[in-house]
Amino acid sequence: MASNWKETGRDLIPEDRTLAQQLSTAFALIGGLVAVASFIVALGFGVSWAWLSPRFEQHLLCVRAESAASAAMLNEETGLRGYLSTHELGFLQPYNLGESALSDANAVLTACAAAVPELAAPMLGMRLAEERWRERWANAAADTRPNAIAPSMSEGKALFDAYRLQQGPVATALTRRTETLHHMDERLLMARSAVVFALFITVLFLAVRQHGALRDSIVVPVAALLRHIGRVRDGKLEATVDPTGARELRELEEGLNEMVRALVTARDFAESRDKALHEHSDQLRAILDASREFSESLNLTYVVSAVRTSSAAIGGYEHVIVWLMDDNGKRLINAESNPAIASSDAALDMGHGLAGRAAKSGRIAFEGSVGQVRFSDSSMGPVCAIAIPLIVGARVVGALEARLTEAIVPTRQSIEVLEMLATHGATAIESARLHELTEELSQVDALTRLFNRRRLDRDLDTECKRCSRYGRPMAFVMLDVDHFKAFNDSHGHPQADVALEELADILAGSVRTTDSAYRYGGEEFCILLRETNGKEAMMFAERLRQRIEQRFASGPAAGITASFGVAEFSAATPMPRALIAEADAAMYESKQAGRNRVVLSSRPPFDLLKGMLEPQQP
Repeated sequence: MASNWKETGRDLIPEDRTLAQQLSTAFALIGGLVAVASFIVALGFGVSWAWLSPRFEQHLLCVRAESAASAAMLNEETGLRGYLSTHELGFLQPYNLGESALSDANAVLTACAAAVPELAAPMLGMRLAEERWRERWANAAADTRPNAIAPSMSEGKALFDAYRLQQGPVATALTRRTETLHHMDERLLMARSAVVFALFITVLFLAVRQHGALRDSIVVPVAALLRHIGRVRDGKLEATVDPTGARELRELEEGLNEMVRALVTARDFAESRDKALHEHSDQLRAILDASREFSESLNLTYVVSAVRTSSAAIGGYEHVIVWLMDDNGKRLINAESNPAIASSDAALDMGHGLAGRAAKSGRIAFEGSVGQVRFSDSSMGPVCAIAIPLIVGARVVGALEARLTEAIVPTRQSIEVLEMLATHGATAIESARLHELTEELSQVDALTRLFNRRRLDRDLDTECKRCSRYGRPMAFVMLDVDHFKAFNDSHGHPQADVALEELADILAGSVRTTDSAYRYGGEEFCILLRETNGKEAMMFAERLRQRIEQRFASGPAAGITASFGVAEFSAATPMPRALIAEADAAMYESKQAGRNRVVLSSRPPFDLLKGMLEPQQP
């Protein structure tokens, strides 16, 4: 029998027991002790929850009720003193609120006194003092009748001080109750801690004995295995672990060596592939985000800025310029420059410069370190700038020029990224340009280049709502060219159109930047004057009438004048239709009075609107 046992220094362990059996015995013993400790701890918590917690909760309600009662009495006393001093009913609001809150707090305190005998006596004294204060002083002080006699302030203070004196024992009793409950909780906690500590010492003693038994058969081999796993985790893939320990551990160590050798091979392949996929994914994500940003707006300025910013960020370029083709298709205009300023940075002729050559040829152009331009990137050497034509369909609409801080040799991948950005950017830019053109054509009169009737309806509706809401002034001016039909018949349509264009120029040059001029129809025009009253509108219309008269004093269109009607916005009828009707009626009064004059509308807008809405008699 002695040969079947091995002395370990602390325990005698049979050699034929497997690792599973040894671990099962150790865990069963430790687990049993832990279960007993858990049950005792749970029992202690259960007692605390079932017996002590309700008392704590009830006591907390008492403390809060006592504090609420004190605050309510203070509110009542303060409100009554304020009312007696000023006789303003507003000071009784704190008294009424305090009376309601005091009733609720007293109900809670009464329930607490019934459950806690030591609170009954001081609670009774406090309630009696409160009733004396209320009956002898508060009720009379709260009397709002005109002939009510105001009680003495000193008497009220004495009664309230008596109440505060009786409130002290209640607070003291509550404080003692708090200390008692805390002492009970501390004793229960100490008892639980003592039991748990004793069980912990027992578990620790048994664990130390089992550790000595399991160390030689499990701990030492597993520690060596873990060290090797740690080296593998840190990237040191070395299959050098020596198989030792029990049979199961030796098989595990041999398997680990084989796994490490396989990991070395798989790691090398995965790293190379992951690097390529990561770079490709980052590029696709950046291009997708940039393309989405291009397409989210139809504002040309924003789209151009987004193309420049995204191209510079993704490609790492120092400066990116977006060149757009002009209407004649002969020049490139820098989208970020002021078109009124002529400079080499603002415009390029087709075929000149890097962007001009790229746009003319429809191919990618490269600028070398010494300024030479080529259309091929093979064997080219370092470049300091790249220009890619912006093509929509089969039409070149501009060019994208990207400049680097220092000359480098571009890769095929970087050129493809810039080309993809240029493709998406060209579509977004052209869409924004077409949208702006369409928007302009839908709101501008083709002959006079003034806003049309559609824009007038929208602006007038917006301004009437704004003036009605904020009470701001506004005036509306209508004018009609005098005897324009006769002028058209005698001079012809081309000369009449020229006269209307000149008249539109006078209107556009006379209005402020905050005002708007419109062609109402035919030879009728109108002007929306914001932040302008009727008197100021009359002065403006008179100046405009004189300018028209002076402009057409001679020349082919000599003798052309205009009749004006002015209407001031009224909050009584804040409707665009009524404002137009007022100005139109005033304009016809001007014509009936002899033409070439300014008339301010004097007809009530309600009568005008009523006349517009009534059915016409046959």
